[in-house]
Amino acid sequence: MAQHNLPSPSRESRSGEYREWTDPYNSFNSLKGLLYRDWMEGILKGEFLPPVEASIDPVYSCNLDCVWCNSHGILKNGSIKGKKMTTKHLLDLCRFLGEWGVKGACFAGGGEPLLHEGCAEATEELAKAGVESAFLTNGINLEGDAAEAIVKYSRWVGVSVDSGSRDNYSKIKNIPPEFFDRVVENLAGIVELRNRSGSKLEVSYKFLIHPDNADQILPAAKLAKEIGVDYIHARPAASENILGGADCALDFPMDIVNEQLSKIFELQDENFKVFGIRHKFSPRMTLKKNFCSCLAAPLLIQLGADGNCYLCVDHRGKPGFIIGRHEPDPKQILEFWGGKDMIDFMEKVDLEKCPRCTFGIYNEIMEKVLVEDRMCMSFP
Repeated sequence: MAQHNLPSPSRESRSGEYREWTDPYNSFNSLKGLLYRDWMEGILKGEFLPPVEASIDPVYSCNLDCVWCNSHGILKNGSIKGKKMTTKHLLDLCRFLGEWGVKGACFAGGGEPLLHEGCAEATEELAKAGVESAFLTNGINLEGDAAEAIVKYSRWVGVSVDSGSRDNYSKIKNIPPEFFDRVVENLAGIVELRNRSGSKLEVSYKFLIHPDNADQILPAAKLAKEIGVDYIHARPAASENILGGADCALDFPMDIVNEQLSKIFELQDENFKVFGIRHKFSPRMTLKKNFCSCLAAPLLIQLGADGNCYLCVDHRGKPGFIIGRHEPDPKQILEFWGGKDMIDFMEKVDLEKCPRCTFGIYNEIMEKVLVEDRMCMSFP
């Protein structure tokens, strides 16, 4: 496939050339933040629009114990551990999101979303409400009614396999190796169901890079292609979340990582794509913040299984980052969204204490494009 030369973020590292993708028109290119100009300008004016996306955590439980889990504080915290939305509230929430004008909703979270028995019905409810849905899951429960609903109604599903072999999977997930076989079988099953039904669902094999699985990137990509998924998405684990602070960092074996990431691009064809995301990180895949303020958080609303709304996905489950409640009535959100208290909260965020920023590039866009006008917006 030809290499496109259109602008894309940080495609060259200090240690040499690397590729993140071969086609910049993809959902992982953070320059898509430019599409959200109306939302961003509303934030800057203090006139918030409904968020583009809702991140829904239906349950604070998980059937794995991954070595890099950034939700250990939630899953081990006695006050919110095991919290779960009622199915009735989950459905009410889905209907409200559609009425409010939210564009997409992703079931993810501080746990494994498919441990909630209401996900299939909620996916259908979102479709009725005109909201696109997506799932981030470990794949163990990706079967039955949930799989059928995802194939029928969802835009994409990302399955966090994070390895290419049974033994390594068992090591990094702290679970018997036979669960690797189950996840692979479920992945193959949803691909087959998608193909048979003619659904447009995108299926991805997710891979969080960590020192303990760095040599598994290429085997994982080969397996992903064999299964028939649409793409593999590899990015660094958020080391600052694992080790406890912005000054902490994992020691990635960069020679192995760069070699493996380079080789997986050789597997690409018209049916299988590779995304090795690096532009949000330093050349050694550690924390990078090229912005001064927390501005972009209201592009998304984080809905916790405990009934709380949190400032962003990176601070889900943390008491100090609660901005309001969505239980018992989702319409409560309208009472605080874009209000003075929320704006003041954002202005007081200490970026030095943030473990990472999922919307870091969007913060850059807001500062450098909309505030400083470095792209000369008046001139196409």
